[in-house]
Amino acid sequence: MATVDRAINECIEEDVLRDFLMEHKAEARAMSIFEYDQERHMQQEREAGIEKGERQLLRRLVQKNLSRGMSFAEIAEVLDETEERIREIAAEVAGEQKE
Repeated sequence: MATVDRAINECIEEDVLRDFLMEHKAEARAMSIFEYDQERHMQQEREAGIEKGERQLLRRLVQKNLSRGMSFAEIAEVLDETEERIREIAAEVAGEQKE
């Protein structure tokens, strides 16, 4: 916290965003300390990307196995998913193909 205060004070002294910081010093301090954690943000972005990739892969595998004539139950067993989830994915894929 002392580092943040020092940085804000230096900016004010050096006329970097002076007016803004004079008016919103507490807000700028709180945001820099509490609201933004770059490492956490980057980790969340990576996790979101991984999840998206996994969903896309699962959709492709469901679609591919359906085109091979496999049943929902067979696909669920092979992909270690519930049959209900396989049906949901199949419905999504079918809906997109109609568009």
